[in-house]
Amino acid sequence: MRVAFLAFFVILIAASTGFAAPPRETPEERDVAATFDAARTALAERRGSAVIPLLTRNSVKTLESVRDAARQPGDAPLQRLEPAERFAAMGLRRHLGPSELRRMSVGDIANHALKAGWLGPNVVARSALGPVRVRGDRASGLLMVDNRPALVPADFVREGGVWRIDITSVFTFGSQMLKGFAAMSGKDESAYIAELLDKLPAKAGAVKAR
Repeated sequence: MRVAFLAFFVILIAASTGFAAPPRETPEERDVAATFDAARTALAERRGSAVIPLLTRNSVKTLESVRDAARQPGDAPLQRLEPAERFAAMGLRRHLGPSELRRMSVGDIANHALKAGWLGPNVVARSALGPVRVRGDRASGLLMVDNRPALVPADFVREGGVWRIDITSVFTFGSQMLKGFAAMSGKDESAYIAELLDKLPAKAGAVKAR
């Protein structure tokens, strides 16, 4: 499992190759797809900070909570997070030093994640947005990875008349997965997350996740 601050949402908005997008039948579907395409372009150009304004308010709030918990010393800030958020915060501590975390905004971290290759060289090119269903101010698109349906959909919310990407369900799904794996391993969640992180190389000088 690759640690990255954006790993929980970049697959929702990744660029596609070899996948023909289905026709968008309604203006709303086209608007949702346009938001996806804007994020896709930003990611392909490694402009992670340009994706942040395309996220819902709750999504940005979640990412800021992860960043803020990673900035604070000790375990207490981490324990207040759900497992997927804790995984991201502990990963940030591992790959970024304290001074970097203090000065970097969420957008800065997004830029760093892309430039550092936290997502791997092919992740952006392997995903695509399939059919979109709009229901009121919410929409969901079938996320395709390697031309196969992913475990989670790409969710969108209309805020102020503009469609934005909602990553909260990705964190919820990730937390459920981590809770289940931790229970099966007989470890508490933080210990299980630390074990996952220990399998990855840490940046020299970064705080080791506990």
